[in-house]
Amino acid sequence: MSVTKEDVLNALRVVEDPDLRRNIVELGFVKHVAVCAPLVKVTIELTTPACPVKDKLREEARRAITALPGITSAEVEMTAQVTSRFSGGAGGFPGIKNAIAVSSGKGGVGKSTTAVNLAVALARTGARVGLLDADVYGPDVPMMLGLRGQPAHDGKRMVPHERYGVKTMSVGYFLASDDNPVVWRGPMIHKFLQQGLGETAWGELDYLIVDMPPGTGDAQLSISQILPLAGAVIVTTPQAVSTLDVRKAISMFKQVEVEILGIVENMSYFLCPDNGKRYDIFGTGGGAMLCERFDLELLAQIPINPAVGRGGDQGEPIVVADPDCEEARAITRAAQRIAAKIAVRNTHALPILE
Repeated sequence: MSVTKEDVLNALRVVEDPDLRRNIVELGFVKHVAVCAPLVKVTIELTTPACPVKDKLREEARRAITALPGITSAEVEMTAQVTSRFSGGAGGFPGIKNAIAVSSGKGGVGKSTTAVNLAVALARTGARVGLLDADVYGPDVPMMLGLRGQPAHDGKRMVPHERYGVKTMSVGYFLASDDNPVVWRGPMIHKFLQQGLGETAWGELDYLIVDMPPGTGDAQLSISQILPLAGAVIVTTPQAVSTLDVRKAISMFKQVEVEILGIVENMSYFLCPDNGKRYDIFGTGGGAMLCERFDLELLAQIPINPAVGRGGDQGEPIVVADPDCEEARAITRAAQRIAAKIAVRNTHALPILE
């Protein structure tokens, strides 16, 4: 008796998405099945190219198929179509599927470095990614990506600069000098954010990372009013003064009903290259304490590495400069978890028509 398409689909029902807790057939992930014994070809479409269990699902599917009688090989193609809670773009911005704020309670914790590396890490998975530098007081994204100069204009909208697969817009592109102070009042911040979102030719984006200013001021409130956020990522360091300020940021996002996707603890520790000994320069346990108190996920603990700072100064993020180092791997894992959590929420949520 020859194997049929239905036999293949029934076999694949043992393959379960660990986050959604349903099998890939029930979820509608299996998009194509071709049986040409002893070979079977299938296409599995996930909800994000950054799926952290993509390779695991591929191998489980291959094993399930080759367990069928007379089938000795399986070609499993993994594709992705990023989901969104919004039809027509988040907040009426066409093409923007999921906007993610990266914020911190205070400055100097590596928030912009984290935002840039998260954006590049997502883009390296094949996702379509944008990065809005909303840190109007200290727009560091242009330097961190090695970009400068005013964006071009296509006659209708500004064309974002692009590097490492990430489209970017920043007030820093419009400053005549890096030494010029940026003095903004609330309405000016609101106007820039509206322009950065609505007057930029972003195209189709799976994820828009928004690098927020530190603290809980006008920019945070404006973003939450202008653009529905898929969630926020909070960056902290282990020390008490940083975690104290983070509590305020967490409370602010809760007040504006933005889900917090998790905590990234930056500068967690230093590993001495000479003896391998760990030094907790800024204390220890701050990120874990916040996660326990507020029932959040600790997305990453990123060690101190001078190469991270040098990469930011030279326009080469660590996930590009040294993708196999511990810092880059930690950021990449965090990006995967963020994408997975958004996909889970989008799958469970009813579509919101705009």
